[in-house]
Amino acid sequence: MTISFKEAVFLYCMKQIQNERSIYSLYHLFQGKKSSQTIQDAHLFRLDPFFQSYPQITREEMDHIIGVLHVNGYLHSISSEYYYLTEKGEKIVQSQNLISLPPKYLQGWKYHQITSVFWERLSLLVQVYSNLIYQNKGFIPIHNKPENLAWIKNYIKMQTGKRFELANDLYTELINCFQQDENIDPAVLTLRLTGHNKIGLTEGQAAEQLQMDSFHYHLEFLNILHYMIYISTNQCSKFPLLSGIIGNKPQTVPLTLSTEKTLRLLEKGFNTNEIARIRKLKESTIEDHIVEIALQVNDFDLRKYVSFEMEQRILTVTRETSAKKLSQIREKVPEANYFEIRLVLARNGGRPWN
Repeated sequence: MTISFKEAVFLYCMKQIQNERSIYSLYHLFQGKKSSQTIQDAHLFRLDPFFQSYPQITREEMDHIIGVLHVNGYLHSISSEYYYLTEKGEKIVQSQNLISLPPKYLQGWKYHQITSVFWERLSLLVQVYSNLIYQNKGFIPIHNKPENLAWIKNYIKMQTGKRFELANDLYTELINCFQQDENIDPAVLTLRLTGHNKIGLTEGQAAEQLQMDSFHYHLEFLNILHYMIYISTNQCSKFPLLSGIIGNKPQTVPLTLSTEKTLRLLEKGFNTNEIARIRKLKESTIEDHIVEIALQVNDFDLRKYVSFEMEQRILTVTRETSAKKLSQIREKVPEANYFEIRLVLARNGGRPWN
């Protein structure tokens, strides 16, 4: 049986979570659920590139995909929500066509807030410049959100060049951007662009024209958007128009609302037990918040929760052994609790097997 690209990606993700999480942890990951648990899992299991990469997924589709993989011998069932890869499944993940997962520039967690904004603004800007060159003011904008239309008007007013020069400059930036990595296929994006007397293709049409699996195309489209965001924000002087599309949008991802409230109480000197009582939450929930803070706040001090010596012991185990699961790490550092291990992993990138 030949499995689909989507099924192969799900196998890859199942391999990463090592049956330590239920299949619905992946459902929340793909949807981009902003809960402390999903955020931590994304980093812990090195799946943050896939965060909010497939928000349209449903629980029914999730069940169907896992069911197909199970029936065809790629997954073994522990329970209705927990599975691990069979030898057959492992071979698929290790096959040549999956070595490139995740796509090189896919950064779902880092860029999920600005991806759709970047695409809508870029495609609208291309359409406007293209029609201005031909002095066509009667076109219908492909994106009609008031905020997008207001942005494009303000953006064009800020530019000092003539319409043809601006269009040419944008074209040049796009070409130079795409040329920085020869493995990037510009057609993945350009087929979707609308211009004067040209209507961009839908995602499905573009996938069909490029003879790609629809889900494969979807991830490659996100990959090229994230590539452009990465290049333009790191080389602003070389790509002033593209970086201007992003504007001053923050590159750091905010804490979840509940975690933000916990952080404010921590800053006032309350401990985890006191915060749990004040907020009427379980202490384990407050610990989840603290792990999220350790992931997101660079200057967060771990010393209140983990001694330097304990941190070094945990890091030594994760770097020098094949231990990948929290339980495996704790077996080798039994004096550490799971909260301490999670905090250390969070502070050090959330990846126990770097």
